[in-house]
Amino acid sequence: MRGIREDSPATEAYEAALERWKRADDVWQGVTWTLARDPETPDSVPLNEGGTVRAYTSEGARSIDMPTLTVLYQFDNEYITIREALFADAKAPFAGRA
Repeated sequence: MRGIREDSPATEAYEAALERWKRADDVWQGVTWTLARDPETPDSVPLNEGGTVRAYTSEGARSIDMPTLTVLYQFDNEYITIREALFADAKAPFAGRA
């Protein structure tokens, strides 16, 4: 498992999201947990040739006031560094899968 670091733009976006959505911390914790365990998760998109810079999105749900979160991150053998975080209103009205 790798450690998580955040660049200041990601931290600022997270702090602003905490003030806007009740479940912003839940989505943040879920994303960081997922990436710390598998930075090359199949749901992520590689953005460089080596695959060490990636984007990952966790869809939120309006019914539970959880935003959608997209992060741009980089990883090495020790750390995941979240470079940018974008929180947005969820498109889905409800949580779960049909």
